[in-house]
Amino acid sequence: MGTNLDIWHSEDEPRLGAVLSECWHLLSDGATDPQHDFHTTALATTHAGFGCTLRTVVLRKVDPAARELWFYTDLRSRKIGEIQHDLRIALLFHSISDDTQVRVQAEAEIHHRDKLAEAAWQELSPRRRRDYLVSGPRGLPWAWATSGLPAEMEGRDPNEAESEAGRLNFAVVVCHVRQIDWLFLTPYGHRRANFTWHGDGQLQTSWLVP
Repeated sequence: MGTNLDIWHSEDEPRLGAVLSECWHLLSDGATDPQHDFHTTALATTHAGFGCTLRTVVLRKVDPAARELWFYTDLRSRKIGEIQHDLRIALLFHSISDDTQVRVQAEAEIHHRDKLAEAAWQELSPRRRRDYLVSGPRGLPWAWATSGLPAEMEGRDPNEAESEAGRLNFAVVVCHVRQIDWLFLTPYGHRRANFTWHGDGQLQTSWLVP
């Protein structure tokens, strides 16, 4: 985990370039540190019946140069169908310890059984692969409380061979960042900034009223 960046001038006003660097710094720390507030994020997708829907996902990888955020999911989950219907997604990060909220608008790209997904799968331990051994689609109605795991998997981690059964259900979602909205909360007056990348890759920055 890196050290916090100094985003303030001597006049106690932040610089836009440093603010953007701080956003990527926080996101990168979130991907690498399970204890960081940005390790989990609220993901919003469009839903045919309700207009939109939210759930929490784990931030797995950040690539500032490519403007990419990665998370893993079960291919059978409802979010996959929603993303296939509309690639536009939103992510919300909030750090109480850093007094910072970051909202991200992005376009999602699903990877399954391709080179990128295979490389990510190989990096998963059998314990983490167990999440993809659930017997049915996420959200499937059940007659009783259940983990969805096969009975022989209850209460223990699968071995390497057993974990391979989850490979078909594993997907990586790469979020191509189009916009970052940064909000810094302080009792002395909040600060807010927006960073938008247009289709040609040109970056537009602006201060906003918090």
